[in-house]
Amino acid sequence: MVDLNDTQERSVVVATSQQMTLAPQTRLPLVTVVIVNYNYGRFLQDAVESVFGQTYSDVECIVVDNASTDETPAVLAALQARHPDMIVLRRAANDGQTPASLDGLAASTGEYVIFLDADDYLLPKCVETHVYVHLSMRPHIGFTSGDMLQVAENKVVVSTGEESNRYIRGGKGYNPSLVRPYTAEDGWPSAAVSAGIADKIHYVPPLAIRWVWSPTSGLCYRRDALRLFADNPRLQTLRTGTDLYFAYGCGGLSGSVVIDEPLFAYRIHGGNIFTAHAQLDRTLNYTVGGHGDSNILAQLYLIDHLVDQVDRFTPNPWLRAHFLALLFKVDHADPNPKLPAWARRSRAAQAIVRDYDAFAEAVGAWSARWALLWFSKSPRSAPSLLASLRRST
Repeated sequence: MVDLNDTQERSVVVATSQQMTLAPQTRLPLVTVVIVNYNYGRFLQDAVESVFGQTYSDVECIVVDNASTDETPAVLAALQARHPDMIVLRRAANDGQTPASLDGLAASTGEYVIFLDADDYLLPKCVETHVYVHLSMRPHIGFTSGDMLQVAENKVVVSTGEESNRYIRGGKGYNPSLVRPYTAEDGWPSAAVSAGIADKIHYVPPLAIRWVWSPTSGLCYRRDALRLFADNPRLQTLRTGTDLYFAYGCGGLSGSVVIDEPLFAYRIHGGNIFTAHAQLDRTLNYTVGGHGDSNILAQLYLIDHLVDQVDRFTPNPWLRAHFLALLFKVDHADPNPKLPAWARRSRAAQAIVRDYDAFAEAVGAWSARWALLWFSKSPRSAPSLLASLRRST
């Protein structure tokens, strides 16, 4: 029996047909925004001020600087004077986006995390909208993806992103039964956020491995989802592709949501790896595999991590089946020409062979044999194939 008058001793949620009111000890979640910067001092102030200008109050701001050589130190000093709660991490060398993002994650305390590129900035309702959608979803998703403004020379050129746009135009993921609009505390969420947002939520189910989301700055992750994938030691050598690694992992495992509302500005300035100009229908606006494109490597590292941590993802038969389906979905050919033909066909086959005994113990002997034959695309029996593959490596 809960004494509803005893609000000083307990955190109590009082439910009515209209809204839920949180007792004083219960708070909305903290959101950490990690800003990764390298020589973007000219944009950094806009990025930081956009975090402190949010309509949502419980926000933690961490800037990770990758040993910038431009005006960044002076900009950071001025920003810290204005925002003493801002955390600044200075790396000794520029090892890329991913190691810096992991440093920021390790220093963070938020239940939700946004990785904001220093040349982008958040729109004022960004954090509040992400939190509202997370708390309103019946499926417990790994992350949300807000749409974007594409900005060049401080002018909005396009107000959507093509990948999310394509998913929504196709009628994908709209299911009001998956949403229970959440209200907590008087006045939260603001009417500007909650009005009509349920009609802008498009669910992306687990195992949907095709990019339908915004780039890095538009994604808001559950910390619990990131934790499952952030301890991959290979990530210390991954310079870019952070968003693909975490989105395929967190989204493939637990699902995600595309929000049909622009929540951040993607700035186009001539130095973007994946954007030479604002998106235009039936054109490609970047060079696939060009300088700085590490997306394939990010996917290969994700495959390795899934197999390395197979025990983590397979505690019961249903989750073992889900794990094998996810591994099948994310598997990718390995472009390394020095590998034997079977290894080039499947990174998952390589990873399974590397530690077959542990893999078989986790998923079961029959499932391991089936997986090895499937991924290696071999007609041979599993025992003879395994012996052959081990000799070839």
